[in-house]
Amino acid sequence: MRAPDAALERLYHAHAGELHGFARRRVGRQDAEDVVQEAYLHLLQTGLSATLEHPRAYLFRIAANLTVDAARKLETRARYTDDEAVFLGFAAARVCPESEAVRTLEMRRFQASLAELPPLCREAFLLNIVEGQTRGEIARRLGLSVRTIDRHILKASTHVRRRLLGQGEARPLEAAA
Repeated sequence: MRAPDAALERLYHAHAGELHGFARRRVGRQDAEDVVQEAYLHLLQTGLSATLEHPRAYLFRIAANLTVDAARKLETRARYTDDEAVFLGFAAARVCPESEAVRTLEMRRFQASLAELPPLCREAFLLNIVEGQTRGEIARRLGLSVRTIDRHILKASTHVRRRLLGQGEARPLEAAA
């Protein structure tokens, strides 16, 4: 066994349990193991496992950063899940002619609100809501950062929700995101 591998294995046996407890308290049982594995993977990729003066502190710093990232992802997912429920409500089963007429009007309002969005904003929103692509997939497809995609989706969601609820006047949004 090579020295870096042996050093990493010793670090794993020495700190994995404690690191797992730390991560579990921050992100829950389900994601804790992923955080621990990613922390050790990061340490392995840096190649510093055999040379660190304070490897425990380094591992905990990595894990703390990963738990913050995981919490942000969870918050973002929750925010967009609520929006998806509103927009996917259009796909509910048909009940009666009156509700079908109301749905048709709502769909027209929905389409009109989409038409008011800047093209990139609309495309990012539709790729996420209709096609179910992740923000990372959309970012790669459109050649933009994930953060920019987040802004486009949030802008589109807010605009469409306001228009569907009858708030705000009908006007095209500015092209800038």
